[in-house]
Amino acid sequence: MPDTTLVKVSSKGLITLPKKIRSELSIEEGHYLSISSDKDTIIFRKARIEIDYENSDDAWKEYTKRRLMPPYPQTR
Repeated sequence: MPDTTLVKVSSKGLITLPKKIRSELSIEEGHYLSISSDKDTIIFRKARIEIDYENSDDAWKEYTKRRLMPPYPQTR
């Protein structure tokens, strides 16, 4: 069974990912996570964002709709 750590949600809805988890998954400042829910479970996954700065604003809006790339390969 995986380790469980209790975290508190701030008044703005923020949480802190425990250092142990960040280290194990190589999550660093500026990385993106996708978040989803399934009944009473919250699921975080590492996500890659591919940015193309040369697109026009309209193209950028379309691009952001599909910006989350498949998650990084599992590290375990």
